[in-house]
Amino acid sequence: MSMTTTTDSMLEAPELSTSLEASIARLREVADDDWTPAIVYGRASQDRKKLMRSINDQLLDCVSWCEPLRWYPDVIVRDSDRSASQWRKKIREGFDEVMALIEEGKHGGFVTWEPSRAARDLEVYVQLRKACRRANVLYLTHGRVYDFTRSDDSFAMGWEFLRAEADADTMRERQLRTVKLNAERGRPHGRLPYGYRRIYDQLTGVLLRQEPDPHKGQIVRDAARDVLAGKSLHSVAMRLQDAGEPTPMKSWTEAPRGWEANTVRQVLENPTIAGKRVYQGEIIGEAQWEPLIDWETFQRLQRLFADPGRRVKGGGGTQAKTLMTHIAKCHYCGRPLKRAVLRRKKQADAVKYYCGFRGCYKTTIAQQGLDDYVEEAVLAWFERPENLARLTGDDGGEWVAKADAAQDRRAALQTRLDEAIAQYTAGELNLDTLTKVEQTLRPQIADAERELIPPITDARVKALVTAPDLRAAWSELSLAEQRAIIKAGFDIRIQQTQNRGQNAFEPGRVLMEPRTR
Repeated sequence: MSMTTTTDSMLEAPELSTSLEASIARLREVADDDWTPAIVYGRASQDRKKLMRSINDQLLDCVSWCEPLRWYPDVIVRDSDRSASQWRKKIREGFDEVMALIEEGKHGGFVTWEPSRAARDLEVYVQLRKACRRANVLYLTHGRVYDFTRSDDSFAMGWEFLRAEADADTMRERQLRTVKLNAERGRPHGRLPYGYRRIYDQLTGVLLRQEPDPHKGQIVRDAARDVLAGKSLHSVAMRLQDAGEPTPMKSWTEAPRGWEANTVRQVLENPTIAGKRVYQGEIIGEAQWEPLIDWETFQRLQRLFADPGRRVKGGGGTQAKTLMTHIAKCHYCGRPLKRAVLRRKKQADAVKYYCGFRGCYKTTIAQQGLDDYVEEAVLAWFERPENLARLTGDDGGEWVAKADAAQDRRAALQTRLDEAIAQYTAGELNLDTLTKVEQTLRPQIADAERELIPPITDARVKALVTAPDLRAAWSELSLAEQRAIIKAGFDIRIQQTQNRGQNAFEPGRVLMEPRTR
């Protein structure tokens, strides 16, 4: 006769407790072939340290109930730190194994300490009942045996599992109310955000406050400073990786990944670091904890991350391959131009920038010609002495507030224009009306975009224009650094060609304006 096997939903789980092992060993001595093999299952919702103390206590009671019935625990299964409600976020590997063992039909009994250990979800109960009926398995819980083929036992267990589900729903409602109240009061709740630590009362365990962690908080500040200074997220991540800094992760993660660019970005995109309280993904007010960076710095970071000129959209976060990708814009719809390679059989491949917005498609221009033209125009502009004074302006920090309002205004105007273009495309609007709408809205959009232009105090630009040899300094910059300077310094728009069918580059199509006021 096979005897007890223990399986768990995690690796390197603690052994069974001494008293439980002793109870199982005693049953081995008295059990014979007439005894019924049983599956014994224990579960705990919160056991992040995987100590399984409460689970072993459950199993000890379950094993003691088996002996008078002449059952023996053939398999013991444990699920640690696993919820059984319909709101669970983790798979219950152990319970899935239990269901498979029941379906095999090799065991006559299934044992849990109480019904809620098996499930707090009525749908799971229905699945369990069907499996036990098919395999003729009895259910032992609360020290009593239930037979799911009997209508009274099935009804009684249905009521128990329904009550367990209701308890789970009630607990969740309380948790949600607590979360909402904490959010409205600006109090911390849930997972500890990176850069902070929590202080608890040593006697009661009550949370007293959340405050910046001296070490991790400085990591966040340094990362924000470096990204705004032009360093890539990847370089910041690699610096932290090389320094051996632990990544932001849940304490029970067994195999965490190292620092990545996306990890740094997630930290810097969290409004928590700016002292804001977030509820269901929305900022609802000021938090009770001290910010790691000020609100203006946080907004600058978000504008930087949203800038389509930093990286190639749709490229999985890959670096741009050419100078003007997603920096030059269509003069007609205002959207950044994309890069495309045109494959040709008898000629060399042609690389173009084009407007890919539906309802426009008005602009296409040669990549190399535009890159060369813009690069020369930028260097020539920087070389003029009268432009140097325009690069050191400062508006006293008022730009962020103005830019917020301008961004909203521009988005609303662009939405109206897009709707008009869509109506024209669908035949619901004639060309004359569309033209009038464009003539009205486009100047307003341009005005709003000018409000989005920050004062140029970029350290990279200053370093470039003060270098002994500007052109030599430019050639030493990486493509990403050159793109960042052009993006910060100029607005570049491309008009339609007037000579269709000809491949010659037309400088007159390029409209360039310095981003200075």
